[in-house]
Amino acid sequence: MVVQKTIDNLKDRPQDERKAVAGGVAIVVVVVLLVAWGFMFLKKINKGTQDINFDSGAQEEFNFSNVREAQQAIEQSNGGLQEDFSTIPGESAEQQYQGQVQYIGEDNTSQFDN
Repeated sequence: MVVQKTIDNLKDRPQDERKAVAGGVAIVVVVVLLVAWGFMFLKKINKGTQDINFDSGAQEEFNFSNVREAQQAIEQSNGGLQEDFSTIPGESAEQQYQGQVQYIGEDNTSQFDN
């Protein structure tokens, strides 16, 4: 009854006042919901019950053995590229060192002599 009377009074007021009342009501509802959610959230944290559910259709379909098999197949198809890449720095350093030794040996002088 009281609510109906208030609504009837608002119908007679200008549109700006009606918007202000509607905005105020909306803000009050949001604040009440946030306070209730915060209270329940803090209560849940204090209990220490965190239910994490990892069960989902996508994860059940994901098969790790297939992934491992595919990874091994890729590694075998590369033909040991990783080993080749790991020997490149050593080989280049060795070639550079041999080049310096040959340069010094030809002139019987070092590169620092003027």
